Amino acid sequence: MRVCFGFRYSNFVFGSLTATISTATLNAMKLVTSTEMNLLEKRAVESGISLADLMRNAGQAVATEICGLFDSFPGKKALVLIGPGNNGGDGLVAARSLKDAGAIISVYLLSPRDPEDFAYKQVLEADINPIDVQSDAGFSKLRKILDETDLVLDAVFGTGLSRPVTGAPAAALALVAEVREERPEMIVIALDLPSGLNPDTGEVDDSTLAVDYTITLGYAKRGFFLFPGADYTRQILVANIGIPEGLDDDILSEVIDEHDVLAILPIRPSDAHKGSFGKVMVVAGSAEFIGAATLACQSAARAGAGLVTLAARRSLHHIFAAKLIETTHLLLPETMHNELAPEAAEVALSKLTKYDAAAVGPGLGQAPETVEFIHRLLSGISENTKLVLDADALNALSLTPDWWKVFDRRAVLTPHTGEFARLSGLSIGEILANRMEVCRKKAALWGKVVVLKGAHTVVGSPDGRIAVSPSANPGLASGGTGDVLTGIIASLLAQGLDEFDAARAGVYIHAMAGEAVRGNIGDAGMIASDLLIQIPRAIKSIKEHDHASCH
Repeated sequence: MRVCFGFRYSNFVFGSLTATISTATLNAMKLVTSTEMNLLEKRAVESGISLADLMRNAGQAVATEICGLFDSFPGKKALVLIGPGNNGGDGLVAARSLKDAGAIISVYLLSPRDPEDFAYKQVLEADINPIDVQSDAGFSKLRKILDETDLVLDAVFGTGLSRPVTGAPAAALALVAEVREERPEMIVIALDLPSGLNPDTGEVDDSTLAVDYTITLGYAKRGFFLFPGADYTRQILVANIGIPEGLDDDILSEVIDEHDVLAILPIRPSDAHKGSFGKVMVVAGSAEFIGAATLACQSAARAGAGLVTLAARRSLHHIFAAKLIETTHLLLPETMHNELAPEAAEVALSKLTKYDAAAVGPGLGQAPETVEFIHRLLSGISENTKLVLDADALNALSLTPDWWKVFDRRAVLTPHTGEFARLSGLSIGEILANRMEVCRKKAALWGKVVVLKGAHTVVGSPDGRIAVSPSANPGLASGGTGDVLTGIIASLLAQGLDEFDAARAGVYIHAMAGEAVRGNIGDAGMIASDLLIQIPRAIKSIKEHDHASCH
């Protein structure tokens, strides 16, 4: 039975345009590097499973996944491109299994195989006569097959590739790309990963094919969620290759999954009152950024908080009162220039003891008085009040050298790449080069849960765990969507979740709301307020196990 990572919601499948994930095993929640994958295979062998068994399992599982993509598979024409090493061996086993399932199979060898190789013997025993590239001058045979085949399985290179793709493999992959332009109905599937895609960094070779499906073995790879690789994998299917449960317990990276989010969502008893679901104070807003505070408050309420209070400048109360009719208001004193007065922090702190969580920063501004207010507020907040910091709160922190040593309490930080650069001292290029590892290291150094926002948002925990959003939605690249995320996380904190759980559940719910909007109107023109009504719908869908149908 296949279990879905994604799920159908408002008539579309949740997941990025580039990566929707399905899985046949809960191992697929884990996200591995090539080194970790090799270690897991080694552990499997030490537990009594042979490499041949793993290869046999892999090939058969890949074939099963491919068969599931078609309403009627027998009679389909399939071309399997075989490279050297284990990836090619997996492809040979898959070819045999596909023929057993009724496919008309062509196997094309792009490098010699040992005649005694058990996988090679499998295709011969199935009366499949592989075509050797050495006997196909000018790729005339390959071209003829490509003109007629229904699907191509790229089993050329796997995770072990450490050099550019050249020679016959590069030429063959280029020919597949050329024919695909002519025959878009031809389906291209990658075995484990598209050849030339770096499983750790997401870098791609010039020859790498953007496939329709990636059937990855055992576990999703980190490079699937880093760009440009994320644009090449499309729908990701995780095939169970028989690695025993428990061998991956020390793998600390995962893709955020609906089952995991469902398990941590707070229970809402029938006899509840508003205090049962937590109280959130949102410290936000300025004359220039009215919307940031409004969005954070509304999203906190839509995510289930029992009471939301906005602490904002007194002079803006008439505007906020008109916009936020369910929110209560704490009016903060100002200077004669409408900046926050020195005593504003004490006013907020005097009330915060009655709140379970606070969200600080959206749209506060960066005037010197505001920065001083933020520093005084953060230095006085009780450890009993859970905290999420965004936007101008992060900018204020970054002004203090080694700020994490001064602000040394637990919190959730939600920076975009630019804010992360200011907090860390790293360049944007250094951050984008390996978002997952950078987020992990800084979360550990800072002692905070860090939400590095962007396509495939990364959540890092001080204990080394990272969780990655399965979604990359360009519609969320618009002003205010980060304020919505801040409100969701603050709400979940107030409802009792710890920082890491609130952050990853918040990221998932936020992404799901974004996908609902994209499903209805597309990703161009999506605005932050479109997400608000979708937040409770997303939570309802998760609780009702509204899974996508799997083939």
